[in-house]
Amino acid sequence: MKPQIDRTTSLTLLAVAALTITACEKKAATNDSAAAAANAPAAAPAAAAPAPAAAGVTIVSPKDGDSTGADVTVVLSKEGPVSIEKASGTKAEGVGHYHLFLDTASVADGTVIPPTTKHMVHIGTGDSTYTFKGLTPGQHEIVAVIGYGDHSAMAAKRDTVKFVVKK
Repeated sequence: MKPQIDRTTSLTLLAVAALTITACEKKAATNDSAAAAANAPAAAPAAAAPAPAAAGVTIVSPKDGDSTGADVTVVLSKEGPVSIEKASGTKAEGVGHYHLFLDTASVADGTVIPPTTKHMVHIGTGDSTYTFKGLTPGQHEIVAVIGYGDHSAMAAKRDTVKFVVKK
């Protein structure tokens, strides 16, 4: 006599086979997902917040390479977290006034800026303009520096322009 498989046993075997196949497919899919995740490029790091602007001075006028007359008005603008005020005689962080060096080397950061001369000007009033009068024809250079109220040079961005006084 041949063994016969009854209907219940057949359905049970069929269900077990179906579950086995489904489980294998899910495991393969999970392995594929894990492999894809492992091979995926790492997410780019979030962009860093921009650094705050550094304190400094910009010479707005004259522009580098300008030709001018003998009287040259220098216009300055501050950058970043600095307040331009009348010279107070004291050193207060983030507070200063402008100094101009005409055709002469500027001082190092932290160095006391010498008194006003023909080539070195303190704009201790808090103003942002100064006029050099009667400059000789030829090339000139201006360096703008911010100094504290005690006239020591601030460690801040400086600006330099070269220009030509016409004959």
